[in-house]
Amino acid sequence: MKKKAPSKPRSPAKTTGPKSGNTPTLPMKLSNASFEKIELDDVSMADAKVHDTTFERASFDDVNFSSATIHNASFEDTKLDDASFARANVKNVSFESAAFDDVTFAKTKIRNASFEGASLDDVSLAGVTITNCSIEGLTIDGVRIDLLLQHKRSGAPQSDAHDQKPEG
Repeated sequence: MKKKAPSKPRSPAKTTGPKSGNTPTLPMKLSNASFEKIELDDVSMADAKVHDTTFERASFDDVNFSSATIHNASFEDTKLDDASFARANVKNVSFESAAFDDVTFAKTKIRNASFEGASLDDVSLAGVTITNCSIEGLTIDGVRIDLLLQHKRSGAPQSDAHDQKPEG
């Protein structure tokens, strides 16, 4: 089955919308949409259904994706600061080269996602379930996770993995 390319929005995306308290919300259902290079600040997408949507090279600050269902989406080269994906269901999503700072994935289910080259700093992964994900070059708080796992599997002392420099 041929995958449809995300459609471009007909008008510029807005960061305001129906209010939930003082936080603007985007539509509860996003499908076949492109929000490339968008800047979102203090926006809620909690409980949203996001499908075949791209947020590539976007910038998020204080954005809430809690309990959202996010499938077949791209957050490549995106900056996420003070964001929540708590209890979200994430499947077939690319976070390649994304930069996360002060982000929670607590109790999130992540399947078939790519975190290649992504960096996560000050992140909460409590209770997260990660299945069949690509992590080549992923760093969490400055530690290369792919190298850490490689050392763990080889039986090398874990303390050596933190000191490893990426080849390049």
